[in-house]
Amino acid sequence: MKPFFALAVATLSCAVNSPAFSDPLRNRTSAYEVELLVDGRAVSTYWHEGETFALGQLGERYTIRVHNRSGRRIEAVVSVDGRDVIDGRPGDFENKRGYLVPAWGSVDIEGWRTSAVEAAAFRFSSVADSYAAQTGTARNVGVIGVAIFPERVVPPPPPVYEQPTYRDQWNEDKSEEGYGGLGRSEHGRAAEPAPAPRTFGSTTTPDDLPRHADAMRHKRPGLGTEYGEARYAPIRQVEFVRARPSRPTAVLGLRYNDRQGLLALGIDVDRHPHYYSDEDLRATANPFPRSWAPPPSGWRR
Repeated sequence: MKPFFALAVATLSCAVNSPAFSDPLRNRTSAYEVELLVDGRAVSTYWHEGETFALGQLGERYTIRVHNRSGRRIEAVVSVDGRDVIDGRPGDFENKRGYLVPAWGSVDIEGWRTSAVEAAAFRFSSVADSYAAQTGTARNVGVIGVAIFPERVVPPPPPVYEQPTYRDQWNEDKSEEGYGGLGRSEHGRAAEPAPAPRTFGSTTTPDDLPRHADAMRHKRPGLGTEYGEARYAPIRQVEFVRARPSRPTAVLGLRYNDRQGLLALGIDVDRHPHYYSDEDLRATANPFPRSWAPPPSGWRR
């Protein structure tokens, strides 16, 4: 049975201390990770100048998988090419809502949401055919971002101890009704569908580039993500309260392009498919890589 992905809904407060957009984009940090899947397999990724780059191919349909390896539920606000994957408008993790990822679990996001039961597939395309270019601007084509918000945990009230009376000691049939756990409420309102792509030349949105610069999207090489075919991807909305309403614990991400685009950046996709520079290795070194001490070669008990 296909899982139902939970779309978190709650009221957000005003924004504070947002991370800079110039921060390096990496696909993993701490207990969280994002990866792209094609035909169920992770696409090749490369470290370059402190960031993660993914190798795509024109026409491939991909899925975004968000991993949560922590013991607390998280909300993942996801954008592709600078566009929110739920409503298709400019990405904004402070005021947009995202997908709920269970503790020690993961969620697959297959496309731009068109309704509560369907999504338009993510498919690598030319820049001119990308959903971002068709709905406004191609300025941010080639990047995927995931903002992570852990759930607020309300500590239980301290226990109240009372001196038992004579009647309490002998009342063995005391009813336990009313001592059950409190469940969270759920909301059935569907997510607002993403706007359909429009043709080039129609009225632009405030986030668009100047007209002469945006027209270059038809000449830009490399990959974008188009508004693909409909996919069955049901969701339901649940109550979720962020621990910090407008400040994510982590912002994951990666940049993607085709082979020629990565080669142009100086990434040797042919000879070093998983190359890590010394700076990257040191920046991601784990002080506790194993829980047991393996015996050396030739050791006898």
